[in-house]
Parts: sequence; structure tokens; C-alpha cells
Amino acid sequence: MQPDSIGSRGYAPIMATVREIPTSPRIPASLADVSNWSLADELVIADSQVGGDFSGQSATGVVFERCRISNAQLTGAILNRLRCTDVLVDRSVLSGADLDESSFTRVEFRDCRMSGVLFSRCTFADVLVSTSRLEEASFRMSRTKAVLFQDVDLHDGDFYAATLEDTRFFDCNLTGAEFSKATLPGVRFHGSTLFDLKGSQYLAGAVIDSSQVLPLGLGLLSAHNIAVENERDPSPSTDRGGR
Repeated sequence: MQPDSIGSRGYAPIMATVREIPTSPRIPASLADVSNWSLADELVIADSQVGGDFSGQSATGVVFERCRISNAQLTGAILNRLRCTDVLVDRSVLSGADLDESSFTRVEFRDCRMSGVLFSRCTFADVLVSTSRLEEASFRMSRTKAVLFQDVDLHDGDFYAATLEDTRFFDCNLTGAEFSKATLPGVRFHGSTLFDLKGSQYLAGAVIDSSQVLPLGLGLLSAHNIAVENERDPSPSTDRGGR
């Protein structure tokens, strides 16, 4: 089955080609076309195909239900307490957008540019993010459940104090990401780059593959101020105190 083929109930099983999680968004086969309007004009958008330029716009409490947001520009938009349920966002730009305290249920982000997006204090349930750019994105104090990041650039991402439950980071770039005070029950990092992680000591409960032991181990050694030296008895000029 192709990802956009239509099922017997008239919905497109958008994520049918990926593994068992997350659950697919339930989107009707027929959608009304809504383009180039102000986000402040209508706070509830349902059963619609949405596109256009919303860069820099600001609105609180906007709701998207059973929608496809395609080729949309939301650069720098401020959409606090946004609520998305059964939504596909594809080929859209959300770089620098502020989505503080928003919620996402059965949502897919596909081929999106979201550099520096603020997902702080958000909730994610059954969400797929694939082939997208989220470098320097913030997920501070957010909560995720059954979320899959697949082939995503998350370098220098911020997961400070986030709760990431049953979340997968597959083939992602997490170089320099911040995980201090995060909680990661059931998280898996297979195929992802884990160099220079901050807060490596907070990854209790996570699962890695064998190729990730060395880069993650170096981060743990650094976090605990453990040096690696081959010389048994360094000379006074090269010891750790510099004396």
C-alpha cells in the first residue's frame, strides 16, 4: 500500500509504510481548499487542505482537525497553544515559529524545514517527523508518547527536562543535543549520531545500538569529569592541575 492510498473508510493511511508506531492521522479523502487567509480569521479549521504564507502571523488557540497543511510558510509565526489532531504537514516551513504549549495528536511532519522552532512545553502523541530539518529546535519540558523521528537533523536540539516515552530517534543527527534532566523511558536511538551530547548521564532507560557505544561513552566520561590518558604518571608540566 502506498502512503497516500485511500482506505475503505475514506481516510488516507498517511504513515502505512512505517513501523507500528505512531498511529496514522485520520484525514478525509475529500478536503476543502483553504489558502492565503489570516490565522486570526478562523480559530478552528477542519477537513481542509491548507496552504499559503502565514509568516510572522500571531494567534493563540488555533485548532487544526483532519487537515493537510502543504507548502505552507509559517516562518516566525507565533501560535501558542496550537492544537493539531489528525493532521499531515508536508513540504512546509516553520523555522523560528513559536508553538509554546501546543498539542499534537496523530500528526505527521514530512519534508519540513523547522530550524529553531520552539516546541517548548508541548505534548506529542502518535507523531511522526520524517526527512525534516529541526536543527536548534527546542523541546524543553515537552512530553512525547509514541513518537518517531526518522531521518531528521536535530543537531543542537534542546530536550532539557523533556519526558520522552516510547520515542524513537532513527537515523537522526543529534550532535550536540541537550538532554539534561530529561526522562527517557523506552527511548531508542538506533542509527543516530550521538556525538557531544549534553546531559548524557540522564539517558537512563534508553536503548542504543553497538555502533553508538563509543560516542555515547565519551559523553558519559566527560559528564563525570573522567579523563582518558595513556601516560601512567604524567610529568608535573602536563598533569591535570597544570602545575
